[in-house]
Amino acid sequence: MAIDERVIVETVVGMGLAGNEEGLIPAFGLYLTNHYADFYNRISFGVLGALVRENPELTEDAIALLTEAAHVCAFHTFGGIMASVEWDALVQPMIESREDWVFGMMAVVNAFGWGRFRVAELSPGERLVVELRDSYESSGYLESYPRADGPRCFLANGGMAGLMNLVYQGDITRRPALTEELYREVFSHPRSFRSRERLCAAQGDSHCEFVVERMPQ
Repeated sequence: MAIDERVIVETVVGMGLAGNEEGLIPAFGLYLTNHYADFYNRISFGVLGALVRENPELTEDAIALLTEAAHVCAFHTFGGIMASVEWDALVQPMIESREDWVFGMMAVVNAFGWGRFRVAELSPGERLVVELRDSYESSGYLESYPRADGPRCFLANGGMAGLMNLVYQGDITRRPALTEELYREVFSHPRSFRSRERLCAAQGDSHCEFVVERMPQ
C-alpha cells in the first residue's frame, strides 16, 4: 500500500491544531472546531430520543436526518481536506491510485481522535467495509444510556458514505468546487453510495463496522 498511515497521523497530530481567539481552527482550507465529543453526542442522541418520544414511527426519519447531516459534513470536511494545500504536501505524494485517496483520508481521520478506523475491504468503485474501534459515538452512548437496540454511530456511518461518494461519484481527484449543486448531484444520483452500520459497540458488539455500497441499478 502506498499510503504510510503512521507518517500521516504523526504529521497531522504534530500540526498542533488548536482554536484561535474565535475558537476556530483554520486548517486544511477549512475552519474546524474542537469541542467535547459529549456535546455532539447529547445533541444527536437527544434529537433521536425527542423524535421517538413524540412518535415512535419517526425513528427511521430521525436516523435519516442524522445520517444526512453526516453526509453534508463529510462532503465539505473530507472534500475540503482532500482539496487543501496540506493534503497536497503530505498525502498527495504517496498516492498511486484512486483507492489511495480512501486510505489517505482514513489516515487523516485517525489523527483527529474520533476512534480507530481501519479499511477491512475496498472494492474499487463498488464497496467499502470499515472497522471502527473506540468510536466516540458508541462510547458516549453507553456512558449515558442503556445498551442500544440498534446502531448509534450516525456521524461515522454517514461519513463513510460521504467519503466513497467524494472519491468515486464526485471525483474529488479533479478538485471540483464543493457547491450545494454538486452535493445534490452526487448524493441524489441513483448510483450513489449508502452506508449501513452492520456492527455497533453501542448495541453490544465488540466494535463498529460499516458497509458502504452503491445503490442498486
